[in-house]
Amino acid sequence: MANVPGEDVAVLLLRVLPADLAENVLGQMGADEEARLRTKLRAAPAEPPPPTELDAALAQFFDVDRIVSSISRATKGNEPAEEPGPPVNPIDELRTIPADQLARALDGEQSGAIAMLLSALDAKTTGNVIRRLPAEIRPEIALRLTKPGPRNLALLHPLAKAVLEKIRRLKDVPAEPSQDELIQNLADMLRTFPRTDRTPVVLKLEETDPELAARVIEKLYRIEDILRIPDRQVQMLLGKLDVKTVAVALKGAAPTIRQKVTSNMSSRSKSVLEEESELLGSIADSVVREAQSSVLGAIRKGEEDGQITMD
Repeated sequence: MANVPGEDVAVLLLRVLPADLAENVLGQMGADEEARLRTKLRAAPAEPPPPTELDAALAQFFDVDRIVSSISRATKGNEPAEEPGPPVNPIDELRTIPADQLARALDGEQSGAIAMLLSALDAKTTGNVIRRLPAEIRPEIALRLTKPGPRNLALLHPLAKAVLEKIRRLKDVPAEPSQDELIQNLADMLRTFPRTDRTPVVLKLEETDPELAARVIEKLYRIEDILRIPDRQVQMLLGKLDVKTVAVALKGAAPTIRQKVTSNMSSRSKSVLEEESELLGSIADSVVREAQSSVLGAIRKGEEDGQITMD
């Protein structure tokens, strides 16, 4: 590595920098030098360079930096040097950043750089960050975190500083909504539509993207919608549902919802519901959601068939 041309060293270092920082560095160069480096970056292998090459490249970089700094100080004469402030460890500052902010700053960066930064954090924070990153890069990051070896602080500190600066820039920029948030927003909007206006939209969604339509429909109906259904229609709905399913669906529901249901049951059905509710005990949330899905599915079908009209 000692005889490697300076541009090759620059390409190697640019490959491991965060994308925005690398772009910033390239933007400070002359047009010809920038064009040559970009050509070499495009031709560089996709896999990250070995740690030994990185160490050697960094050694050359800091040697040159020391030489330039010495020359710069010499040209300034005997001006008194400013007293340096207390050193700030960027890793310590990085450990204070919430996982959601850190994940937002790391999204889109190289998996090698992400793994290097996460290796300096505690396991809980690392897990929370990885969970918020795109699913396709999680396995590679996790694999890199399992590889033993000393941390390269000469590279880790500049990376941490760059990510901290990116976090500061993103602080006032609204985060892009996630797909779940977009789906929830669409469902909330559709809930404000009358059934006659909402149904064509849902049918079109089912035709073009059945998976997306299923996720929207899942959020479109809620167990509290029972309160919006007239009593006679609630009685018709309950006649199509198993009492045990209703008992599970009402687990943890608001008292007003339970009152609406029981007030539209016969005495015998109400007794069975109370017995089933007492026998439930502690059940998993997934079981409750499944029972509620059955009830909401019946509400949706009744509305589509014109048998249910919600206020």
